[in-house]
Order: sequence, then C-alpha cells, then structure tokens
Amino acid sequence: MIKLIVTDMDDTLLDENKEIPAEFPEMLEELKAKNIRLAIASGRPYYTLRSLFDPLTPGLSYICENGAFVVHNDEVVYKSLVENQLAYDVVQTSRLNSDDFLILCGLNSGYIEPVAKEMYDFFKIYYSNLEIVDDLTKLAKEINKVTIYNKKDTIKNLEYVFKPKFADALHVVSSGGVWIDIMNKGVNKGHGLKRIMQAEGLQRNEVMVFGDYYNDVEMLQEVEYSFVMENAPYDMRQYGNYVAASNKEHGVLKAIRTYALG
Repeated sequence: MIKLIVTDMDDTLLDENKEIPAEFPEMLEELKAKNIRLAIASGRPYYTLRSLFDPLTPGLSYICENGAFVVHNDEVVYKSLVENQLAYDVVQTSRLNSDDFLILCGLNSGYIEPVAKEMYDFFKIYYSNLEIVDDLTKLAKEINKVTIYNKKDTIKNLEYVFKPKFADALHVVSSGGVWIDIMNKGVNKGHGLKRIMQAEGLQRNEVMVFGDYYNDVEMLQEVEYSFVMENAPYDMRQYGNYVAASNKEHGVLKAIRTYALG
C-alpha cells in the first residue's frame, strides 16, 4: 500500500507552462482521505516551494535544494551548509565563463550579482526571495547550494570545468538541462527522501517517486515504485521501474490514480 508520494517539480509535476495541473488540488483531497502523504522534491528552495503549495495545502513535506534542506511535519529534519570558501571558489571559477549566471542559495534568500532585469525576473521564478549583491565572494551568509545557469554550455561546463575541479569535495550535478547544482558531498534528493522514510518508518514498496532528470536518480533508486517521466532523457529510464506519461499529459496524476488511488 502506498503511504508516501514524492514528486519532482519542473518537467515532472508541472506542465509545459510551468504550472501545477488544475486537477491537482482535488487529488490532494483524495490523498488526504486515504492518509497518503505528499512530498515535493526540487532544486528550488523551501521559501519558493511553500509559496506555491501552502495556498493549496499546508503541511507538505519538502526535499529542497536537491536534498540540502529537508522539512517534514513542519520541522527542519536536515540541512547541509557548504563552506563559504568553497562556495567562493565556485564563484571565481564561474566568472571565467561570461555565459554563466551564478546564484548562491541561502536558507532564506538567493543571492546574485547584478544582471539585466530580464534575467532577474527569470531567476525570481525559481528563487522568489532574490537579493542582488555587489560581490558574491564577500557574502557572509549560510549557503546550502550553489547553482549555475548557462543556456549554451551546461554539459561541457559540468564535465570539463566543475566536476574535475570540485567533485572531490562537492556533489556536482546537472539539474534540468541548463542548470548545474553544487551541494556538499553525499547531498542529493535520495538522501533527503531517506530522512523522511526513516521518520515515518516506511519501506521501499510503500513509496512512489516521480522524476525526469539526473538530479532525481538517487531518489528513484530508493523505492520500488519509481517512475521516470516519458519526457525525460531516454537514458534516465534505467533508473526507474516504471514510465509515467509526459508532464504535458499530467503523467504524475495519471500514475497516482492508477497505483495509489485506484
């Protein structure tokens, strides 16, 4: 029997317009009636996720910042802070590529150096609390993730710049095609999911997980009911036991109806 459902956001739960499906609130009520919990797992921060989901239903569990910050039963059950000097080293490396846009992710805000208004507005979609600072290497804040946006050279930068330089100390992963997310070693969505499963005493066959990209791999591997989205890169299918219909077809909702509510 399914007791917990965990879903990624972008290109998974959200449709092609980055919107929550209109039928989702009704499904939340059906899940509550069956005492099935829902957790949102995302590279986005806690404050952004809560602003999206609290109006629909308060009290969800959240695996935020790709596992660097986990909230369950309205309590922080895990957080992992990147050493500031390591974060500054990533900033300095990113500055060598003029196409990189870098955000230092704090617990209550994202921090970015001055950018054009168009880019600032784009980043605000993901980091609803976003502050502009003159120099990120002088930012004296707690940092739990560094994220880099590059529309042209993400994979090249990942494989030939950031992984070779930082993989011994940090977890470097592609997130959603145009993002590189950098957290502490061992931090990922799967680790965050383990925290929630342990808190609830859940087994692999009591949890459904949905994901579409390489930052979802570890959490897909944690459970029996692991669903890779049809719109995911094809090689992602090796990490799941099932394929859900695409996000355009609201595949998460369809699979929940079949396997958890049917």
